[in-house]
Amino acid sequence: MRSLTVALFLAYKSIRRGNGGVTFLTILMLVLATLNLLFVPSLVDGIVHNANEKLIDTYVSNIIIEAGGDNPVIKRASELLDSIDDVSGVVAVTARNRQGAQLIYGEERANAVVRGVDPVRDAAVFDIPPALFEGEYLVPRELNAIVLGVQVAGADRPGLELYASSLKTVHAGDLVKVNYAGGVSKQYRVKGVFYTEFLQSDTQVFVTKREFATVDPFSTNRAVSLHVKVRDDADSPRIIRDISALRPGLKFQTWEETAGLVSSMTDSFDIINAIITVVNLLFAGITVFIVTYVDLVHKRRQIGIQRAIGITPLAITLAYLFRAMFYALTGVVLSGLLFIYVVVPVEARYPFHFPFGDVLLFFNLASLVRAALIIFGVALVAAVLPVLRTLRIGLLDAIWGD
Repeated sequence: MRSLTVALFLAYKSIRRGNGGVTFLTILMLVLATLNLLFVPSLVDGIVHNANEKLIDTYVSNIIIEAGGDNPVIKRASELLDSIDDVSGVVAVTARNRQGAQLIYGEERANAVVRGVDPVRDAAVFDIPPALFEGEYLVPRELNAIVLGVQVAGADRPGLELYASSLKTVHAGDLVKVNYAGGVSKQYRVKGVFYTEFLQSDTQVFVTKREFATVDPFSTNRAVSLHVKVRDDADSPRIIRDISALRPGLKFQTWEETAGLVSSMTDSFDIINAIITVVNLLFAGITVFIVTYVDLVHKRRQIGIQRAIGITPLAITLAYLFRAMFYALTGVVLSGLLFIYVVVPVEARYPFHFPFGDVLLFFNLASLVRAALIIFGVALVAAVLPVLRTLRIGLLDAIWGD
C-alpha cells in the first residue's frame, strides 16, 4: 500500500513538473492513434452495413424460398403467399418468376434475366420504386411495359461499371425488343429506369406477372422463388420453421448465405483494418517508449537517489505506469469526444461515397472500449520496458552516472 501511495505521488509530481510541450505532444500522438483505431473500423462497419442493407432491400430480401428437391417451381404460390403473410414477424412476401433473355435496342444488345412480379407485393419487399430516376414503376396487370436497371439500360451514363455491355442509350419511353430464352420475342415500352447503386440489383429487369404469363403460360400461380421481408427484431430461424410447417419440401436461404460478394469485400477490409491497427500500435507504443526512455535517461541519478533513500523499485515502476495511464486516459477521452462530436457529425454531413451509395460511420461504444483497451495495453507495455531496464542498473552506477 505504501508503494502505491509513493508511486501516485511520484507520478503526480512528474506530470506537474514535467515539460508541458512534451506532455502535450505525447497526448496528441495518442489522440491521433486512438482516432485511427476508431475511424477505420467504424468506416469498415459502415461500408458492410450499407452493402448488407442494399443486398437485402434491393436484391434478395431477408429470406429466400425455393422449391425443394427436383421441383423447378413452387406450385399454388398465391395460397402460400397468403399463409406466409400471417406468420408472426413477417412484414411482406412476394413471388418472382424469371427467364433469361436478350434485350435489343438499335445495334446494341444486352443479356439479362427478366423477372415477372406482382408490383404491389414486390414494392412492399424491395426498394426498387424509390430508386427510379426516370419514368414510373409497373402497375398490376400491366402489359407490354418493362422496367430496367441502369446497368442494362445504360441511360447515357458511360461511367457505369457495365456500360460497355449495356444498351447504352435507353431511357424511359423507348421501345426495346426482348428475345426470351424460351423462344418468344416481344417489344416493350420502357416504363422506368432505376439506379440502386448496388451492382447486382441494377442488372435486374421487371415485367408484371400478367405480362410474364404471356411469355410463359405455365408460370400462372407458380413461382421460381419467394422473398420474405421480416422485422428487424424478428427471429429468422423461427420464421423459417413456421413457414416449413405450412408446406413441407421447401428450400430456404437467409440473406447471409447469399452475401458472397459482401463477405469477400468484408474480408479484404478486415485485412486493411488489421494492418492499420498494427501501425497504430507501433505508433502509440514507440511514442510512449521514447518519452519514458528519454525521461529515465535524464533522471537516472534522481532514480538512484530515490532508491538509496528507500523508495522501492516497485514504487518507481508504478509511478511510470501511472504516468503512462494518464497519457492514455487523456488521449482516449479527448479522441472519443472528438470522434463522437466532431468526426461523426462532419462525416454524416459530407459522407463518403462508395459504388453502392453514401456510407456513414457505424460507431458503437464497443469500438471505443476496444480502442481504449488497445491504447492502455500498448502504453503500459511501452512504459514498463525502459523502466525495468533502468532499474537493473546498479545503485551506485545510477547515482554516479557510470
